[in-house]
Amino acid sequence: MNKLILPIIVLISVFFIVAGMTGDNREAMENSAIIEITSSQELNDLVAQRPVLVEIGADWCPACSSQKPIMADISLEYEGKAAVVYINTDNAGSLASSFNIYSIPDSFVIVENSENGYVYMGVDGQVTTDRNYARYIGLTTKNKFTDLLDNAIEYRKSVD
Repeated sequence: MNKLILPIIVLISVFFIVAGMTGDNREAMENSAIIEITSSQELNDLVAQRPVLVEIGADWCPACSSQKPIMADISLEYEGKAAVVYINTDNAGSLASSFNIYSIPDSFVIVENSENGYVYMGVDGQVTTDRNYARYIGLTTKNKFTDLLDNAIEYRKSVD
């Protein structure tokens, strides 16, 4: 009987930790301007209007959960200037896989949709059609995203 107590305590602890992460994720989404999308048409409609910060993740991903409050802050700060979207790999697997993701969270900024595909804001501040030069994988700081968005907004002003 005593041998069962420790595994049961561990199991209960893990349950509460996971439940807490999911709750934080929902709260961050509800108290923000983050748009959860499931189709490329939704993404294309947003890109036609303004730059779009995209995060691809999942509710069960600890790094994604940690990044949610950062994305929520950015979504409110840039509301009307840029869109912040979330693609949940569990709900929109085909959309997520269209970006050839191999690790989550995977985040990037799309500045426009050209005849050759999406144009991304590179981490160096230059536009590129190669998403590999424009993506952040893993937990990323707010200032990296805001720098990308500021550059993307300036780029859109210069071409519009």
